[in-house]
Amino acid sequence: MSGLLLNAFILSISLQLSTPDTQWYTEDYPPFNYQSQGQLHGLAFNVLRTAYQNLDWHMDASNIMLTPWPRAYKAVQQQANSCVFSMTYTESRAKLFNFVGLVIPNTVAVIAHKNSGISIEQLKRDKTLTFGVVKNDIGHQSLLDFGIPESQFVYLKTGLELVRMVDYKRVDLIAYGDAIARYQFKRAKIDPQNYRLLLPLLESKLGYACNKGVPKTLLQRLDKAIKDAVLAQPELLQYHDVDEL
Repeated sequence: MSGLLLNAFILSISLQLSTPDTQWYTEDYPPFNYQSQGQLHGLAFNVLRTAYQNLDWHMDASNIMLTPWPRAYKAVQQQANSCVFSMTYTESRAKLFNFVGLVIPNTVAVIAHKNSGISIEQLKRDKTLTFGVVKNDIGHQSLLDFGIPESQFVYLKTGLELVRMVDYKRVDLIAYGDAIARYQFKRAKIDPQNYRLLLPLLESKLGYACNKGVPKTLLQRLDKAIKDAVLAQPELLQYHDVDEL
């Protein structure tokens, strides 16, 4: 083995040994995290990858588990060395997870067809309304906080299913991140201009959520690296056109 190859091999091994043993989870949540042609993409993924590079940590994207949100949400609560991206911060979630890198704004809203005629006043009064949600997604949890009972929810696995169900009129409304819903409408070949933000439920930030067992010193380093990366490269938070998804 030549000297250059040996040095590269030693460097690779060194990076892997210095990298925290963290199991990462994610979901299909464009433009923040999603899979295209078998590869992970998205704003949150790019920020995390850049932070890892700046920390001289090794990231193998093939080891990041892309799963439905309910499974990822449960797994990270149970698995001591695990984290998930991206998750919207709330005080109730902060009791279950430790958050880092809260750098991406997110508006969670009730979304309706523009011709539905449903008013804000109806949301709590009309018990016949059905709401499409992803279980334990921030839209689901925000509706509970708003006072909508579980009996009015229709549970779906992904945001893509949400937008299709409201377009098929199988549910009256959906609760989801507004920016993400716009991307999902376009992916489903549905004109987002046919839908309106009926009621904002929450203004917060997206970031990375970890099991309470992940060492705080590690989280502090990662939090700083994420914020430094975004400060140095603000283009990391620029949305890409839906045609690239």
